[in-house]
Amino acid sequence: MNVIATHINYLLICKRKLWLFANGINMEHNSDLVAQGKWIGENSYDQRANKNEELEVSVAYKPEGFREEISLNAKIDFFDAKKGVVHETKKSDAFEEAHRAQVLFYLFVLQKSGVNVSKGIIEYPKQRETVNVELNDEAEKEVKKWIIEVLEIVESETCPPSIKKSKCRNCSYFDFCWSGEEG
Repeated sequence: MNVIATHINYLLICKRKLWLFANGINMEHNSDLVAQGKWIGENSYDQRANKNEELEVSVAYKPEGFREEISLNAKIDFFDAKKGVVHETKKSDAFEEAHRAQVLFYLFVLQKSGVNVSKGIIEYPKQRETVNVELNDEAEKEVKKWIIEVLEIVESETCPPSIKKSKCRNCSYFDFCWSGEEG
């Protein structure tokens, strides 16, 4: 089993979305909002050197209570190796807690890979805001808990039920989850 940052992000947004995505039902390619977010991430910081734009890291990890190792995989937008800083660019702060979790996951994976990392920065260019994220002992416990939750949900034979959230209308899975529903 591979756990990626998207799994951690979706865990905090919607467990149903996590299960669907992890089980091969991917609706993101149909979303204009996802495309817009990707464009913002690719075009907001032209001044960054091309050699530092993206970093992919994988590490074997054995969660507590599990018999087998899994693979943790991170694809980081921008890693400043000199300063040990992970940068993650997001379209808006609508899911700030999920973004924080994603960056903590990146920091955890880098740390487990032996990479010297000091902090993460979530960048919201449209709002001209940044949020600092640090992997301390408490945050590391959170990441370990999230990894186990992801594994439990993804390996479940049944998809979690739909939950009504105000953000559902903008989700790329909206039609899948709510077709045939009124209101």
